[in-house]
Amino acid sequence: MTRADVLSAAKRWWPLLVVVGGLLYVTLYVLPHRPRNPLWETAAWSIVMVASFAGWGSLLRLAIAREESVDLGLRATWGMGVVCALGGLLMVPALMTRGAAILLVEIGLALAFGSLIYEGRAVARSVRFGVRAIKREPRLALVGAIVAFLVVIQVLGAIADWHTNPYDDDIAYLAFMKKLRDTGTVLEPFSFRRLSAYGGQTLFLELTSARAEPHQANTFDRGVCFIVLVLLVIGHRSGARGQKRPSWLFVLATITMLATLPSGAINTASYWSGVVFFLGMFRTMTWLGDAPASPWRGAVPFALLGAAACTLRQNFLPIPAVMFVTTYGFQLAKSTRPWRARVVEPALAAGLTLVALVPWFIVSYQSSHTFLYPVLKGTFHHALELRAAGMNPIRETAFHTWVALEGMPVAALGVFVLAAALVKERDARRPLWTLTVGAAAGLLLLVHGLTQSDPGSIGRYAFGFILAFVLGTALTTSAVRLGGRLDRSHAAAGVVLFAILLQLVLSREKLWKKSYERTFHNIEEASFQAPRSLATTPPEYKLYERVQGAVPPGARMAVLLDEPYWLDFKRNPIWNLDMPGYASLPPKMPFFQGSARLTEYFRTLGVRYLVFVRSDQSRYHYRREYWVEMLANEQEIWRAFSPYLLDFMDTIADIAKKQRILYEERGLVVVDLEQPPLEPPTP
Repeated sequence: MTRADVLSAAKRWWPLLVVVGGLLYVTLYVLPHRPRNPLWETAAWSIVMVASFAGWGSLLRLAIAREESVDLGLRATWGMGVVCALGGLLMVPALMTRGAAILLVEIGLALAFGSLIYEGRAVARSVRFGVRAIKREPRLALVGAIVAFLVVIQVLGAIADWHTNPYDDDIAYLAFMKKLRDTGTVLEPFSFRRLSAYGGQTLFLELTSARAEPHQANTFDRGVCFIVLVLLVIGHRSGARGQKRPSWLFVLATITMLATLPSGAINTASYWSGVVFFLGMFRTMTWLGDAPASPWRGAVPFALLGAAACTLRQNFLPIPAVMFVTTYGFQLAKSTRPWRARVVEPALAAGLTLVALVPWFIVSYQSSHTFLYPVLKGTFHHALELRAAGMNPIRETAFHTWVALEGMPVAALGVFVLAAALVKERDARRPLWTLTVGAAAGLLLLVHGLTQSDPGSIGRYAFGFILAFVLGTALTTSAVRLGGRLDRSHAAAGVVLFAILLQLVLSREKLWKKSYERTFHNIEEASFQAPRSLATTPPEYKLYERVQGAVPPGARMAVLLDEPYWLDFKRNPIWNLDMPGYASLPPKMPFFQGSARLTEYFRTLGVRYLVFVRSDQSRYHYRREYWVEMLANEQEIWRAFSPYLLDFMDTIADIAKKQRILYEERGLVVVDLEQPPLEPPTP
């Protein structure tokens, strides 16, 4: 090959070389296990995860739509659905360990490299198109650079945010992730949080934890998912065949709204991940369009995304089902094909959704004796129902109104609802109508089932599908073009643009003090952190190691601790008591019956060792004075639960007086339930 040939090939393929080279550099930086700065290591790992998801999505695209264009955001979202299905399958035989998590990411990454090479010409065209667009519209490119800066700050801020919620993450969610890494599954029959979610969010947290510390647990939801969400919004410009491209003005304005939206997240549960999957279902419907095609083309991705959304939060469960019925109902009503041909895709989608959920059902039953909470209660304690006592239709209507006025995660939601009402969809699948009906049903059912709570908490649980509806409305109306006679589509676009600007104004008021000031501080602090090593590990690691060392390897433990994620779940089978009272194995944990009954209960279940933190030395959740205050809390949910936890803390303190204490340090106590206390020495 001559020098001229080399230069010609380089000129032709430089865009592909840049993309592959950049991804290869990030991969080689992060994959070898060596000490690195936590901020940059986890940032590189986040990029690798997005690429891995896109690789799995590319494999799915190759299987169902080989000749069709699928944008990067949609591929990454499909890939997340594939990984979620595979992870659930591996959890059934308890194989979803840390090694399996890394392997899933590495396989997806290899698929991403393979896809880049296989689709090299398309990748090169896309890069060249982007370069030409920047040259043609330098002012728009400058605005795009500012928006990209906001996105980068959002992602780095999530990685650098070391705040985890001591009342949720520290006592439960991080422990679930650690247990999944250690044992390959999460069996927690005493945990209400485990009962009320299939575990999809825990799976994704495990994937992230391969190159992230426990205090970086916000990385997945607010970092990785935010990147995928931005790619989904940008990718909507590719649209479906025959559809107009959305304006860059709408795309950039929408991303700016996302990057400046006040976050209502208080823990590492599903927020942005819910938005990704629900918007992914909407984007899949718009991508499918009305063109006739193989039923597999629509059924497979729709089923994977719907099933994945169900695994994130229990209150998400009815929404994919409602969306499923709505979109296929519209399609069946409009289609002129024979009925047998009409029902093939819906039947296939329903069957595949069930197949994808069955492993999660099995693991949920293994853990909590139910696969459909709250319809089937499983280990849940019926006395602590989440519906308020004395609720009637008028009171519930008032509560719905309160939630609508003060609980919604998007302040300008009402304006977006008005815009959605102006939209007239021509697509037989009705993507926006489907998303709207699903979000409305999800909100009504959520409020109906959680009347003991408050609007703020309900708004957090509804964040995923409410924000997806807002984005779906913005993307649907964004393809309008000026010129010609004004109609409803122009009115809808104007209302959406006003709603975005209104939300930006409302968000700006407290943006610096509530978000960016702390974000920049956290990023600066994390950028100067020492590389990860045993020397930088918090002292709690050794403390919990000493405490667990008092229990023989392989012996069953029941724990009530502030930070149980420091425990080694491979060394001992451990049950996390989490929030005692909400869930327990038959014959049900006894309350208000004294220490002898509780001791006998644990012995019956094969638990010999009880490990707990004394209520006068707990850092956060198990402080006795805190729960005494909760007896008079305005929310009924805490007034109802407080007596159970107070009784349990008093009872285990009494057990520690009557049984042998094997070890105690800094308020952490190890009690042997089979041996009496040591007699004091005779004077």
